[in-house]
Amino acid sequence: MKRPGYRLGGCLLLGVLLLLCGCTADGSQKTLFRDEFDDPQSGWGTGQSEKFRRGYEGGRYFIELYEPNWFVWTYPGVQLGDVTVEADVHLSSGSQGGHFGVLCRHVDADNFYYFAISADGYYAIFKRVDGGDLEVLTRDGDGMVPSPAIKTGEQTNNVQAVCKGDELSLYVNGELLETVTDASHRRGDVGIGAGSGPEGEFEVQFDYLLLTEP
Repeated sequence: MKRPGYRLGGCLLLGVLLLLCGCTADGSQKTLFRDEFDDPQSGWGTGQSEKFRRGYEGGRYFIELYEPNWFVWTYPGVQLGDVTVEADVHLSSGSQGGHFGVLCRHVDADNFYYFAISADGYYAIFKRVDGGDLEVLTRDGDGMVPSPAIKTGEQTNNVQAVCKGDELSLYVNGELLETVTDASHRRGDVGIGAGSGPEGEFEVQFDYLLLTEP
């Protein structure tokens, strides 16, 4: 059964300038940046309010949400056009109805692409334009849809967003789930994010963030 898309309930922004490393990963893709989240001073920040908590813990970066239908994301402060954004992420506690993933072409709080999965096996590529609600681009905009490639529960998933020209592709655990075409955003930042579902409270953890040339 298809699920409805998530509305944007709120956000958290962090702008920290990080250097690009400019090395090669396997002789073909150029590594632009990598963070293992081992260093609490690496720039992603920490914080807490009545709606969320975020920070570093045990070599991972966590986002914990208390408020239903609330969206939190953070970004390093780089400007890129074509990029592949990759992260390992898992649900560490709480409801499986939330979503989590990576961002590309984050122009500002009102304009970005978001590549999301959920712990109960659903996915979507979203965009936000001019401060509107999150709009689903995948599967004709009908909402998040299931995929057997997504590991459910508290298992770790590798999420990879490829943003190249007008094509936006979402890979999970090495399998291409869908490619869409959209020209709303050409360049911007990258990031990681998580949003709670109607059940509210849950926590996700990111093991690393990797940026490469697509």
